[in-house]
Amino acid sequence: MLSPDYDPRNRSICRKVLVCLAMLATLGAAGCQCGGSSCGSACGSKTQLHFYAPPGAMVEIQALGANSSRQILPPGAFGDRLERTPEEACVFNLSPGCYEFKYVAAEGVPGASIYGELHVRHANSSMARVFQRRSAIPIALPSEYYRRIEARGDELVPYRGEGYRTAIDEQDIVRVKAGDVVEKVFVVADLEKADKLLRKTEVEIAAAEREIEYAEARFREAYYDFRTDVSDSSANFWGTDRKFIRWEKKRQRAQQNLDKLIALRQRTQSLIKADHVMIREGMLVLATQEVVRPYRDVVEASEDIGEVLLVMRIGGRHMQWGEPPGELAAYEP
Repeated sequence: MLSPDYDPRNRSICRKVLVCLAMLATLGAAGCQCGGSSCGSACGSKTQLHFYAPPGAMVEIQALGANSSRQILPPGAFGDRLERTPEEACVFNLSPGCYEFKYVAAEGVPGASIYGELHVRHANSSMARVFQRRSAIPIALPSEYYRRIEARGDELVPYRGEGYRTAIDEQDIVRVKAGDVVEKVFVVADLEKADKLLRKTEVEIAAAEREIEYAEARFREAYYDFRTDVSDSSANFWGTDRKFIRWEKKRQRAQQNLDKLIALRQRTQSLIKADHVMIREGMLVLATQEVVRPYRDVVEASEDIGEVLLVMRIGGRHMQWGEPPGELAAYEP
């Protein structure tokens, strides 16, 4: 028997809800079927990492209790990072989150396991989503392998001069041995924002130079008056004999502001100079002192130029997980 409160429209509403749920379930089943931390092809919701150096090292990533290992193979005949076959690349597709990773058989530290962490960030902007969907983040791990690399100009992806990279990365492994932390941040730079910032900075530099010129003139005038006012009781009372000190402070502050603007212009120019396409919105950048402000939180400083996709930290803390004997057995120098 039907309830007195029964309304036939409720059955129609329930049927519509069930149909919507069934459609959502179908869409979910038709979505990404990667499963795990790596898959054979790129997944739009995941960030792809491509470890390309040092050759021979074994990379293992730990996620949700499951480990996945790959070996970095020597460069192919073409010496590029283009995709050949899945077996030839040390590639991982990772969802946003934090992961532990380690690598062994790094040149200069034979038999040692070097541990670190990967913080994969969400891609929020359109330019970051495009990069995440169509490209991979190339990662070179610290090793003494770089001592044998001949500098041949600048790298394009990510932005970092090859000579500079070779000079700094051969010291990274020394810092790790000493117990320090090596931190590398990969960011998709907003080139439109950088171009606007550069033009604005040029105007501010011109104004700052005139401020310094004005402050210097007022300082000289006040300093000449100081010679006569220092013995004048009235000038002593009103403080006009100390005007040159105030103008010196203003001149120094103006000079510091000018130095800050010049450094900002140099970093922005370095960022834009690395772009050889000129028509795109974003570009992958490795945060260095060339493009971000030094002595700050590197992630925060990187967010000033674009959207951070990956933060990699390698440290000297003692850890042990995985199967190092098996990894070393697979290593073929």
